[in-house]
Amino acid sequence: MSFYQAMQLGACNLKPLIKESEDKYLKRKYITALIVKDFLCLLFCMVIVTLFSKAFGEENSIVGVVTVLSLLTFRFSNLDFDVKQSAFTILGIFGICIISPYMATIANPILGSIINFVSIMAIVVLSCHNVVLANQSTFVLSYLLLYGYEVNSINGYINRVIGLIIGGIIVSLIFYLKQKNIKFENKILDIMKDVSLKNERTKWQLKITLGICSAILIGELMHLPRTMWIGFSCMSILQPSQDKFEFRYKKRPPFLVIGCLIFGILYLVLPKELRGYTGIIGGLMVGLSGTYQWQTVFNCFGALTAAVPVLGLVGAIIFRIFNNAFGAVYSKLFNKVFDIVDSKIFVGNTMDEAMEG
Repeated sequence: MSFYQAMQLGACNLKPLIKESEDKYLKRKYITALIVKDFLCLLFCMVIVTLFSKAFGEENSIVGVVTVLSLLTFRFSNLDFDVKQSAFTILGIFGICIISPYMATIANPILGSIINFVSIMAIVVLSCHNVVLANQSTFVLSYLLLYGYEVNSINGYINRVIGLIIGGIIVSLIFYLKQKNIKFENKILDIMKDVSLKNERTKWQLKITLGICSAILIGELMHLPRTMWIGFSCMSILQPSQDKFEFRYKKRPPFLVIGCLIFGILYLVLPKELRGYTGIIGGLMVGLSGTYQWQTVFNCFGALTAAVPVLGLVGAIIFRIFNNAFGAVYSKLFNKVFDIVDSKIFVGNTMDEAMEG
C-alpha cells in the first residue's frame, strides 16, 4: 500500500493497521498518513468554509460546511444508480436544502415539521438506496445544519441560495468526474419504484425520517434552543441494523457528557483569545478518532464553540446534553413503537436480514 493509498483510509481503518503492524517502517508510515490526512482535511475544510464566509457572509459559513461534507463523501460514494442522473439528483437535493430548511424555520412548528418530513423523506429515498453506504447521514446532517443555523434577513437568504447553488454545482461536478466510468444498472425510476412499505429499506427510511421530524417538533413546541441537536441524536441512533442501533443508543449519551465536560474544562483553562480554537481542536481529534464513542466526544467541541456566544458556557453544555439525551431516549421509544405498529401491519424480513441478503 502506497502512502497516498494509506491516506485515503479513515482512522477506523488505519488505527487497526497501526496496532497490528510489526514492521516499524509500516507503523510509522500509517501513523504519518493518519496525521497528514487529518491536517490536510481540516485545512481543506477551513479554506472552503472561510471562502464561503467571505463571499456570502458569516451567517452563511454553514454553506461551506455543507459543501465540504458532501465533497468528502461523494469523492468515493455513489447513489446506486446512473451516474448522470445521480449528479442531477445531488443538485436537486441541494435545491431542497435551498428551499425547505428556510421555509420550515419561518413557518409555525406544525407546518415546519410537515415541510421537514416531506423534504427529509425525499432526501433519504434518493440518497440511500444502498443503506450500507449511509449517504443519508451527509445530506440529512446538511439539511439539519441549514435548519439550525437560520438566516435572519432577505439578503442573507439570497446569499445562502447563491452559495448553495454554487456548492451543489461543485459537488455534482466532482461526483460526476470521479464516478463517470462506473456503470450502474439502476436508473432513478428504479429507485422510485423500489419505494414500498412492504420492503425493509423503505420502512427504515420512513422510521428515521419520522423519528427525526417528530422529535424536532417536540423540541420546537417546548421552545428548546438548538433543536437540530435533537435531530442529530435521532439520526445517529436510528440505524438500519438493530445491533448498531443498540450500540449507539448505549454509547452516545455517556460519551457526549464526557465531551461536554472536557470542552468545559478546556474552555475555562484556555486564555480568552484562544477559546475560539476549541472547534479546530475538536475537528483534529475527530479525524484521529477511530470509534463512534470518541467521535461523539470531540464532535461536541465544534457544536459548543458555536453555541457558547448565544447560550453561554453553562447553557450550551446543559442544552447539548439535554437535547442529545432527549433524542436518544426518544429514539429508543419511537423505535419500539414503530416496530410494534409495523409488526401489526406488515410481515417481512428484518433489516438485518435484508442487509445480509
